[in-house]
Amino acid sequence: MNLPFIPQIVAFARQHTLALAATVLVLIVIVVSFSGWRYYQYRQSSQYAYEILRDALKTGDAETIAEMVDFNSLSRGLAKDLAQNYPFLKAGADQERQIADMIQTALLKQSRTKQEPVKDEPDVKIRLKTALYALPPDFLAQLASSLSLQPPNDGTALLTAKARHPLLDKNFLLILRMDQTPTGWRVRQLVNSPELVRQFREAQVERMTAQRQMILDRNTATEKRMKELFPLQPCSASAGLISDGNTLLVVVHVLARNIGTVSVNNMNLFTNLSSATGEPLLTRYLNAVQPTHPGEDFERNWTIELDGNSELGRRVLNGQPLQCKGTWKTLGLDNGEVLHISEAPAPIEEFQ
Repeated sequence: MNLPFIPQIVAFARQHTLALAATVLVLIVIVVSFSGWRYYQYRQSSQYAYEILRDALKTGDAETIAEMVDFNSLSRGLAKDLAQNYPFLKAGADQERQIADMIQTALLKQSRTKQEPVKDEPDVKIRLKTALYALPPDFLAQLASSLSLQPPNDGTALLTAKARHPLLDKNFLLILRMDQTPTGWRVRQLVNSPELVRQFREAQVERMTAQRQMILDRNTATEKRMKELFPLQPCSASAGLISDGNTLLVVVHVLARNIGTVSVNNMNLFTNLSSATGEPLLTRYLNAVQPTHPGEDFERNWTIELDGNSELGRRVLNGQPLQCKGTWKTLGLDNGEVLHISEAPAPIEEFQ
């Protein structure tokens, strides 16, 4: 195949080698410069910062996380919302600063802790008995796996992430604001902090209410067993001064019967004494060790000593005939089991 223009091209190239080489070099420089410029622009972008932060969260790179997150700014805003919802937490004139320090310490501890997911516990009672922690053990890992970037606007970008708290059985959404600063993009604010803290508080109050209800339910079941095993008859009480004219003795008389299949070895009785008109006078816990076998009756007198000249003593004397109400607080069984009615206080704060 005859291509007559080939020799002409070769000859032209030989005559203009230097010019062609310079042209090619210029083109290479332009391409490399453009690529470098594009890469530089990328390194200044929120996308690049997002990827660096996500990778640092995955690996627990505390140094990189500290460079990309303004913990002072982040913790100050969160501390303010925590102080409003937890007024008892680090209460005092310097409350918000102390809470902010606490937040930074918790996050620092997270970055140094092996991020292992917590298995969801389906048993509600086990969850309620487990001590509550503020941050899940795999908090940073959860952030890394769910972190996403929203399109930036005027030097600000939003990051969203989700975190699940296994003990509260709740999912929480976090919205973080990342700002472009002279030293690069930095996370500076938890945008939905007020709503997030409110949701966490509501979940915690729900948990505390459930904890108290669990005690009440257990007490109800225990009380039922006590009545089926060792039913208590209505108690009676009488009072009188002894020969010295000062000492007042209150005698509480109690009857019960063991209708169960196991012996009752010891017992604790809660008694409430009131006047004939129903005015509350005094309460006492009365203990005894008196083995009572199945089919046997239980009878006992407890004596309470009071000062007959005291206000209470005079009220007891003037309030006769006394009314007595008793309930079993504890029964110790021969098989080693202890039936006990627990106190059911108001919901107890787990964060003090």
